[in-house]
Amino acid sequence: MKTIKYTNPNGKTVLVSVGKNAIIGKNAIIGENVTIGEYVLICENVTIGSNATIGYGVTICENATIGENVTIDRDATIAPGSIVGSK
Repeated sequence: MKTIKYTNPNGKTVLVSVGKNAIIGKNAIIGENVTIGEYVLICENVTIGSNATIGYGVTICENATIGENVTIDRDATIAPGSIVGSK
């Protein structure tokens, strides 16, 4: 796991912990203190709230929203346009 500075499309820079082979798609908005596990795929236009944890092997499809403080368990797939937790 490596902590990186990620710059959101709105220009805000946040610290994010990212596992190996994780992919963050175009126009993804990621909140502060998010943890992204290994082999995660975050597709385009996804929003992830602060303090969320995305587990190993998770796929978050286009236009999905993951709320603050939400944990997504390993190998889950979040459908396009889904809202998980609060916005």
